[in-house]
Formats: sequence, structure tokens, C-alpha cells
Amino acid sequence: MRIQELTPVDVEHFPDLLEDGVLYISEAYELAAHRCCCGCGEEVMTPLNPARWRLYRSGARVSLVPSIGNWKFACRSHYWIRNNRVVPSYDMSDEEIAEVIEDDQLAREKYFATGKAEHGPDAKARRTRSTELKDWIQRLLARW
Repeated sequence: MRIQELTPVDVEHFPDLLEDGVLYISEAYELAAHRCCCGCGEEVMTPLNPARWRLYRSGARVSLVPSIGNWKFACRSHYWIRNNRVVPSYDMSDEEIAEVIEDDQLAREKYFATGKAEHGPDAKARRTRSTELKDWIQRLLARW
């Protein structure tokens, strides 16, 4: 079952089981999560920071930038989330995927090299959230 629209829900902590058609947003953990929109049931985690995804709000509508590329999943789905709607994108070749992954890695390295992730008025809160997020991910992985 393909999901064509996502309902944004603000949460502090994610539920144990994500529901189809819901985009869970945790501003506290700078993370969004949803089940893959192709219908395969995989859980998709999108870190919210300038080096990964950015969340835009317009009233009750949200968009994520850039696109969601689930290349590690069997479905290899690729789509955009624009104003709560799921907009399918084209199937990328292995070469295109490798290039995007490399570009993303370089962007992350540049972002963290600037010190934005480690310094500033809320760096301590970010480190605490990071530790809590790692704990949450470990609990999630332990369930699998």
C-alpha cells in the first residue's frame, strides 16, 4: 500500500511502533521518523540538521528537504515530502546513489568541522540529546 500523504505529529519520544501515514517529529531530538511511503513497512529516520534534512512548516503542513532516498532498503524507494504529500521521485542508478552518498558524507564532514555541532549556547543540550538519541537507537536495534 503506497502512502500518498503524511500527517505530522509532534512528539518528544517516538512510539514503539510507527503508524503508516504519520510523520513523527521530535524537535527535542532533532529527528523525524515515518514508515517508508512505498508501503514496505521499513522505519525511516531523518536527522534534522543543516547537514542532513531540514524541516519546513507552513501552518499544519510540513516539508522535508532534500528527498528521502531509502537506498539501503530492499524497496530502494525515493520520494519527496512536500506540504504533507508524498511526491514520488525517479529511480536512481547505483552510480547516482553512490554520488549522492559521497556528497552527503562531505556535507556532514563540513558541517561538523565548522564546530556548529559542538559549540554554541545549546551545545550541552545537544550533547545530552545526542546521548539520549544513541540510547534510543540502541534500544530500537535491540528489538530487531
